[in-house]
Amino acid sequence: MPRDLFTELEAIAIATPVEKGSFVFSSGDPARAVYVVRSGKIALIWPDSNGVLPMDTFGPGTIIGLPAALNGEYSATARAVEKSQLGFVPVDRVMDMLERNPSHMHATLRLLALEVARMRDLVANAPDHNRLHLV
Repeated sequence: MPRDLFTELEAIAIATPVEKGSFVFSSGDPARAVYVVRSGKIALIWPDSNGVLPMDTFGPGTIIGLPAALNGEYSATARAVEKSQLGFVPVDRVMDMLERNPSHMHATLRLLALEVARMRDLVANAPDHNRLHLV
């Protein structure tokens, strides 16, 4: 996690408490914000026809929802695994920050490239009934 990017987002974030089991955002929702995780744990999950596929869990010092700031909608669902404290950063503030600071934009692109690689690994190693089949 690029510390400068997290630090700048943290500085402008609005404190947002989230109770255990609450949804932060849902897949397909329009992007409203990027969140910095201050305390607790947030799980990213991906619903499929067989239920729910857990993707990853994020704790303090991480950012969730950043890809949605760039593409306009959340591609996964985020749910609090435990009582958490998040920092809410509106998408327009995130985009302004990225446009003003090329090093933050580069850090964001690196994070997105790592996420693509992680997702490819998840798909490649998923059981056959959970694997995406492209025709």
